Amino acid sequence: MFGPPVYYTADESGFKGPMLDALLSNGFYRMQHHVFTTNHTQFDVNSYMMPVIWLRLELAKVQESKSAQKIRKKCAKLQVTIKPAEITDEIRHLYSLYWEFVPFSTSEQCDEYLHDATLPNPFDSWMIEVRDHERLVAVGYFDKGLNSIAGILNFFDPEYQSYSLGKFLILCKMDHARAIGCSFYYTGYISTATEKFDYKLFPDINAIEVFLPLEKHWVPYTNYDKTMLEQYFFNGLV
Repeated sequence: MFGPPVYYTADESGFKGPMLDALLSNGFYRMQHHVFTTNHTQFDVNSYMMPVIWLRLELAKVQESKSAQKIRKKCAKLQVTIKPAEITDEIRHLYSLYWEFVPFSTSEQCDEYLHDATLPNPFDSWMIEVRDHERLVAVGYFDKGLNSIAGILNFFDPEYQSYSLGKFLILCKMDHARAIGCSFYYTGYISTATEKFDYKLFPDINAIEVFLPLEKHWVPYTNYDKTMLEQYFFNGLV
């Protein structure tokens, strides 16, 4: 199973509602206009292959940590708006500030990360805007299914780094998913070879599930530490 990623392209019905739920529950995730799944990733052309472990948050089990509560309190003065996804010049400018700030490789343009505007979007895509009065300070994109959402992209103004806006956007997406009756929030993946993505274990590690691709089912993350997941990867998937 240590092969190339698997991609699907949408037909005219797109990746929406129960279709998106089914794909997410089988370890697939959005990449621009497609969905894909993989068991490994490579961060640049010179790096080695790293194991990929797909995650989801079981919303009914979440008991927020004290750090989550502190973030909510600090961000309480900010204004949050949820609306259908779009990309504006204001958003592009914010993303450019973020892109110059982050210490890892990512798409240089917000449009490149999300989708080609000349093509129809096959997803039911939404966004969260966070403002400090008139100033746009953070944006998060996500896709809706019927019983789940998938977080796609979060970015923020580096001058507001102390507000932990990336994690605040996770909390906002979680709140919205609960409000519309969803059971799961798919947050992407972590890797056993780096801690770069471990922020996705927020806000409650006990509510996180990991996908086992051989068995094709989800299990509590707390049952599998990173050492065990790495053994699973190399003993079963390679």
